[in-house]
Amino acid sequence: MRVVVDQDLCGTSGQCVLTLPGTFCQREPDGVAEVCVATVPQALHAAVRLAASQCPVAAIRVIESDAGDDERASADPAPSPEEAERHAARDQRNPGGHDGTV
Repeated sequence: MRVVVDQDLCGTSGQCVLTLPGTFCQREPDGVAEVCVATVPQALHAAVRLAASQCPVAAIRVIESDAGDDERASADPAPSPEEAERHAARDQRNPGGHDGTV
């Protein structure tokens, strides 16, 4: 399993960090979430899925893969229609690109 945070979509709420500290962390300057581990241990798979499901802006993507699927997992597929719509809505709400942090 791999996990990716869409840092452009991240709402900086820190819900993922509260759910699974050590796997997720927030950058100091802007509060954007990051994944702090290269590979998610098997014991944390359920917790990562929970953190992803609780993200208020759906910025966390879980990539379920076996060891032989590395090439497919690393290729970013085209965004789903729902994901494209979320990005468009975010861009419309925030046309200047400012994330709201002061």
